[in-house]
Amino acid sequence: MTATGPRPSTTSAHRVLVVARDRQLGIEVADTVEELGFTTRGPVGPAEAAPRFCDYASRGLGTCVVVVDHDPAIASDVLHQSRGLAGVAVVAAGRFDQPRDVAALLDAGAADVVRVDVAADELGARLRRSCAEAAATAGACLLVGDLVVDTARRTVTRQGSPLGLTRTEFDLLVCLLRRADRVVTSGDIMRQVLGHATEADPHVLTVHVQRLRLKVESDPKNPALIMSVRGIGYMLTTGSSV
Repeated sequence: MTATGPRPSTTSAHRVLVVARDRQLGIEVADTVEELGFTTRGPVGPAEAAPRFCDYASRGLGTCVVVVDHDPAIASDVLHQSRGLAGVAVVAAGRFDQPRDVAALLDAGAADVVRVDVAADELGARLRRSCAEAAATAGACLLVGDLVVDTARRTVTRQGSPLGLTRTEFDLLVCLLRRADRVVTSGDIMRQVLGHATEADPHVLTVHVQRLRLKVESDPKNPALIMSVRGIGYMLTTGSSV
């Protein structure tokens, strides 16, 4: 990949994170992407990728993650880690000779699959499209502990695995997360999440909180995330503001 001719019109909003086991190959791809006018980070190893793009997502930065590896399993692992994460688009780049490998990556959620010997101008066009896809959902993620809450897709994942919250459970979690580390009264929660008046049976809210804890707490019997504040309501604790 070598950039030639006039640089395409891109902006710093086009953020690309290059992931590669082969550092030299990763550097070559990162240099080409940089020459095409993208804001480039990396290369980083596959183990370092998830913390990077999760951090970008939490700050509302749309990111195209380019996984440079001839083994499609490496891109599949990154796809699993980024599943359900708003503002992240994964592009697999490698020497993929088997159509079934390309199909499997696309079915797994890859924004695109390209060969490492693709012409630079085509690479730039493909990356701009993938960056636009990432930017369209950027800023919709909220992170708390190892949970990723995607308000655009209304999903909650832990290490890439969906938790399968119901509509009410999701709305309850977001209600508390929006005011993290502050007490939210039972009345406010019931109005915002359940649509009930404050005089409605508070036991209904208790049941929903218990069910949510079963899915998001490591130890639901000893909750460390969603805390009860006796006589007032509930508080989602993060250790810092979200």
